[in-house]
Amino acid sequence: MKRLCKLLAFLSIFVACAEQPSGFGTGNQGGEANDVGSNVGSTTTGSGGNNAEKTALDDRNLDYNEALRTASLKTIRSLPTLDQIRRVQNATDKKTAYELEVDLMLDDPRFTPRMIKFWRDVLRQGGSQEMDSAPVFIAKVSIEGKPFTDVFTSTQGTCPSFADGNFVEADCNNNVAVHAGILTNPGSMKQFYSNMAFRRVRWIQEVFMCQKFPAESIDKPMQIDGKDYISPWSFESISSSPINFRDTQSVICANCHTTMNHIAPLFANFDSNGMWMDQSQVNTPILPDPVKTQTDHWLSNGEKTSWRFGIEATNLPALGAAIADDPIVADCVTTRLWNMVMSKEDVVNDLATIPPPVLDPLVKKYEETGMNIKDTLRFMLKHEDFVNF
Repeated sequence: MKRLCKLLAFLSIFVACAEQPSGFGTGNQGGEANDVGSNVGSTTTGSGGNNAEKTALDDRNLDYNEALRTASLKTIRSLPTLDQIRRVQNATDKKTAYELEVDLMLDDPRFTPRMIKFWRDVLRQGGSQEMDSAPVFIAKVSIEGKPFTDVFTSTQGTCPSFADGNFVEADCNNNVAVHAGILTNPGSMKQFYSNMAFRRVRWIQEVFMCQKFPAESIDKPMQIDGKDYISPWSFESISSSPINFRDTQSVICANCHTTMNHIAPLFANFDSNGMWMDQSQVNTPILPDPVKTQTDHWLSNGEKTSWRFGIEATNLPALGAAIADDPIVADCVTTRLWNMVMSKEDVVNDLATIPPPVLDPLVKKYEETGMNIKDTLRFMLKHEDFVNF
């Protein structure tokens, strides 16, 4: 009986596949019976011709009404109205009708709180006006079509609020002489306060670089105590006292800490409430009593703070400029937007990475828009991979 069931299942799949359209690039979109027109875009990985190998992408069906439903939930957190559904369903040119609806969704007032919620989730903070100021600031940059680099380089208006459907401009008031976007945000600095400021460094790395430490590596590792040392930094560039960051007993700590220790001192003067002070406010956890962390607890004598090997950053505005100029930020932001659009999990915690053939055209579009979040989302919601199921 089991063999018979398997045979019947196989035959049903065979018949279903035989009835499927031949794939992208052939003029047969599938989906609804009334669907007409060409596919969106020209980067399909499907058959593309009679001699190409058939892939799973060829079994997808173009369905603008399903895309409309999904896009509406993604952008305004509401199902499309019956009028919207009919406008797309009854249109002669469904593609144009659908794309017009996407444009309307992105201009809908409900899209703004959707962006705020998205950035709350990404930044891992929110819930009070203080903790919301960073997510609201990035949402404001997104909604207003400003380049995403403003997130790291803006010196004014970096602590806005959102009330009655509008952004309310405000500067961050936490004693910082020159602000650097979210890098000097009091809510963020309070949220990620820790010993030696390492949580703040990790937060920046994972949220905006989309990867855990170690952040840097060389092509040919060095051998230290029989283990691979992969950092481009000198092994002796970080301190060995009072915390031995050169320890190699279990792993080579310096693989991560050569990068971390060159960044952390820049965040040390923020206290547990996110206020900037004249001296270090973080602790070095040594026994019997912790002590305030000094520069030589992180770095060897003569070492300068830096974003990456060879990229010095003497203060937070310089750090913000270095981060804004890092191409990995473009990859990371684009990945996070695509994962949201395609209902994927977190790129860091769940390893929801995107293959380069898929990611590269999206990053290119992000850069062509001037790092405009709203226009990048517009492109993604009209992308062939979004409208095919």
